[in-house]
Amino acid sequence: MQRNSKKEQAMNTKIKTEERIERIIKAIGKSSLPRRELIADLGLRQESRRNFYTNYLNPARDRGLVTMQFPGVPSMPEQTYRLTEKGLEYLDELSKKEQAI
Repeated sequence: MQRNSKKEQAMNTKIKTEERIERIIKAIGKSSLPRRELIADLGLRQESRRNFYTNYLNPARDRGLVTMQFPGVPSMPEQTYRLTEKGLEYLDELSKKEQAI
């Protein structure tokens, strides 16, 4: 059995991250959703909040695609997430790409 090189592993991680970003962008769409609803829409378990933040939300936020409704109070119970202008453009690109297929 042959092991993947570090370069191949990094490439696989990058692809997975990109797929997760696409999934959260599509889940949010043009609305504003709370964490619990996003987790449910992504098919994740509610107990996997850390997984949600680490693998989905934070990479999308780091790229400037998703923002919080109340950025100064991240743990606010009414906190929702929405797409930034850049995120909306990304969503439009995804829609065009899917229509072309």
